[in-house]
Amino acid sequence: MNSHHSILAFLALCFCSSCPQAAPACDQIPSGQTFRVRLAQPVSSYSSKAGTFVRGLIIESPQCDGLSVFPTGTVIEGHIISVHKVGLGFRHEIATLEIQFDQILPDDGPAIETRARILEVDNAREKVKNGVIYGIRSTNTPQDHLTSRMAYLLMWYPGSYWILPAYRAAFPVLPEPELYFPSGTDLLLRLAASLPVANATRPAPENLEFDQPDREDLDRKVLSFPQRTSTPQGWDADVVNLAFIGSREQIDGAFKAAGWKSSDTMSTRTALREIRSFLLLRNYPRGPMSNQLLTGQASDFHWQKGLDSLSRRDHLRIWSAPEIWQGQPVWLSSSTRDIGATLSLRRGNFVHHVDLAIDTEREKVVRDLTLAGCVETVYNAPRPEMPPSLENATGSALQTDGAVAVVRLKDCDPPDS
Repeated sequence: MNSHHSILAFLALCFCSSCPQAAPACDQIPSGQTFRVRLAQPVSSYSSKAGTFVRGLIIESPQCDGLSVFPTGTVIEGHIISVHKVGLGFRHEIATLEIQFDQILPDDGPAIETRARILEVDNAREKVKNGVIYGIRSTNTPQDHLTSRMAYLLMWYPGSYWILPAYRAAFPVLPEPELYFPSGTDLLLRLAASLPVANATRPAPENLEFDQPDREDLDRKVLSFPQRTSTPQGWDADVVNLAFIGSREQIDGAFKAAGWKSSDTMSTRTALREIRSFLLLRNYPRGPMSNQLLTGQASDFHWQKGLDSLSRRDHLRIWSAPEIWQGQPVWLSSSTRDIGATLSLRRGNFVHHVDLAIDTEREKVVRDLTLAGCVETVYNAPRPEMPPSLENATGSALQTDGAVAVVRLKDCDPPDS
């Protein structure tokens, strides 16, 4: 009898191991966990009021035992707790905005009360402290600091009196101090209280994986890809961490659908526009990128995504590869996130400093294209020989697990005009 039960138990175990795993029991998610939300409406310090309703969409769910609790696109709602505009600057020197998200609205269940506050605004010039977004002072700019230093020239070189008026005439406009975050702005939230999810229906995992034979083939193919891009001078630059399978038209359509913008060509005009954006603390949505080569070839595409700061942006370059996989072209890419920029007089241009966690940026690119409905299948193919710690041509540290995200694209709808 015991032997009979043992055989049944063994067969049941073998059978269940091939079945989809049930979601783990999880009554609540502890406070402190982070997740990402995309605003579904604009908010601003100038026009929004305390109590104003705010709606967003979850684009990266809180997790329970390593599994997402809510499907992508789940609605989350909240309200503005407080807002202060600068206006004429008599009462407030800087704008502030505090938003609290109060409830999550699953498609197939009741609303779930939550309390989540903003930890970071993606690619923003503003700072966040204790859930409050703080704007900039209109006078706290690079050109203001430079102007104050120019005044000291008159003490030592009276003949330089003309420089200050000329400089003020060249930059008469101050940065906009008010806060404005358009629809589509990505926010990093942190749970300020535990989130009850006992009655939440876990999303069925979406099957975007290649099948096993394809994954094995891709594992072999990725090992033949070049690992690094280089500068025109031959220095190692970025890490090749993405590969796209699809046509030129599909790449163009996918990034446009995901809200990314192409890059302007480097020229005197774009350099001046870049300097102006830097001095006025503005974004340059199509700012030029430095030239990088892959096996000696210039890139075919430049794509970037920013908000309101020249110094912060997600960006990547894409090269056509000689490989063909299952009859489709292969494209290689290196993606990084700029987190700062300085004007280098020695180099004669801007030097951007990148976030060392390049795997996070790789996953963000995949997430954006997936949200736009442009990804058919995706797989992270390992490269065991890739060093985990590297350095780029400007001396920024890079950290990676070495994998290449292989993304097979599909036709997708263009963004709404």
